[in-house]
Amino acid sequence: MRSLFSRYAASFLLLLSLFSLAVAVPCKDSTRPTYEVYHSVNGAEHTARATQLKQQGYRVISLSAYGEPDNAQFAAVWVRRDGPAFEMAQGLDAKSFENWWTAWQAKGYVATHVSATGPAERATFAGVMEQVSGAPFWALTDLRSDKPSFRMYGTPQNRRYCVLGHENVGNVFNTVYYTTPSYGIDFKEVFQAELTKRFWRPSHLFVSEDHVITPIFTDTNIGSWASFASLSASALDAEILTQKTNGLHPIQIQGAGSGVDTRFTAIFAETDLSEQRTWTVKGPVNGFANNENAKSNIDSLFRQWMQRNGVRQAQFAVSKNGTIVTERSFTFAEPSRAQVEPDDKFLLGSVSKMFVNAAIVNLIQTGRLNYSTPAYPLLGFHQYADARTANITVRHLLEHRAGYDRDKSGDPAFQFRMVALDLLQGSRTATIKDVIDWVIGRPLDFAPDASYAYSNYGTMVLSYIVEKVSGMEYLEFLQKNLLNGLDIALYKDGAAAHASDRISQETRVIGYDALHPLSNQRISGVYGGGGDIKKQTMGAFSLAGSASSIAKFVGSH
Repeated sequence: MRSLFSRYAASFLLLLSLFSLAVAVPCKDSTRPTYEVYHSVNGAEHTARATQLKQQGYRVISLSAYGEPDNAQFAAVWVRRDGPAFEMAQGLDAKSFENWWTAWQAKGYVATHVSATGPAERATFAGVMEQVSGAPFWALTDLRSDKPSFRMYGTPQNRRYCVLGHENVGNVFNTVYYTTPSYGIDFKEVFQAELTKRFWRPSHLFVSEDHVITPIFTDTNIGSWASFASLSASALDAEILTQKTNGLHPIQIQGAGSGVDTRFTAIFAETDLSEQRTWTVKGPVNGFANNENAKSNIDSLFRQWMQRNGVRQAQFAVSKNGTIVTERSFTFAEPSRAQVEPDDKFLLGSVSKMFVNAAIVNLIQTGRLNYSTPAYPLLGFHQYADARTANITVRHLLEHRAGYDRDKSGDPAFQFRMVALDLLQGSRTATIKDVIDWVIGRPLDFAPDASYAYSNYGTMVLSYIVEKVSGMEYLEFLQKNLLNGLDIALYKDGAAAHASDRISQETRVIGYDALHPLSNQRISGVYGGGGDIKKQTMGAFSLAGSASSIAKFVGSH
């Protein structure tokens, strides 16, 4: 089957670490479809049951072939639901399966499920193809695609992969975790880390014959759910009954192994269908020659952009001479998520830099600082690995010409954990001062003023200069001298600080917690897993505010 699968044998598997978890997320959709499930059946029984269920109006939502290829076992979940015509195959060798695939593809069918078991030279394949349009088989190595099916077969010494991907219309967020011969990930650690991302859940728990789990996670809502790994057949049966009393049904079951070594992963939920997103707009539009026409154009632009890119929450504001005339908020999200209000605060990211620039200008205009002031001597740093560091001025930092190129030497703004481990042996959390100590102990990437390179670190140093010159904490200086009552705040680290936030900051990233440098726990990148510490990086990217606050500030600065 090399033409369809083996050429993509690039890396879709994960080291096994058994774990189970149950989580509940409210779902407003009370629809309860009828599900049928079976496992531990041979090919003949699978075919018989499939024929009967198909006649009764059921369709496949989960398929797994596992065990010895000469006596493959099957697990499947079916749901009674209208849908396009579909065809199934099982027990085919690689060449026969490819022929079956090609024949139905020529008739307008698209693969929706694929599974395989056995060593590469005698593997047996199973699959489902549906007569649907707009879901082409495409780039299997694109981790942003929607992956309805996966199977790692072969042997640990000679892996093979079936990976099925459909075009990710709407940019639904997914993450997939795998291992290579030289790289592995602990399943339990990854599972716990993914769930620090608000609204995220496992969508698939694929498993190989040697019990290596490949999980895929997403941020869509299917109501209450529970997932399990390493279940025996009897434990799976018991769990199906238990979850039924909780109103949950199997939506994914994957098997692996043979005989007493057989184990299953399973996901249970209220429904297998993700909650649909709805479109909501709030806020006035004024200040234009034709306000209704402007409103229509603004709303249309945001709706197209948000739906195409999968953006759930956004704001738009226009100010005139510092006064808000248009204040629009947009929501393209599930009903279980908050509708955006015009005054809701978003993580501003690098828009935060405008405030440190304004703060530096304020200090210069009030005679407390000069553009030509050498930065590091002002801060009390006098020992440098690179003598040119002494020549870096406030202007160089403002203009991103100080000599720091993150493409060459990394971005210190996201290296607080590294600094804590390197300088402090992890004894405490690193500060801006620690990061500066670490950076000035390294050579510059270019001579000050010789080139331009965008620098988060440079704006961090500027915020530290604001503190040193003013004698105030950075945010306090902004509030007392620049904000004039605007609701600009620190976006705090840690998931607990954002458990009730109306605005959910989307990210695929997880990483080690920078606040706890000796911890091996990984968390959401937006909560500190990116290597940054929000309180230390306010000058660069970690303030929060609304579009209206930004528009007002720009209008008066």
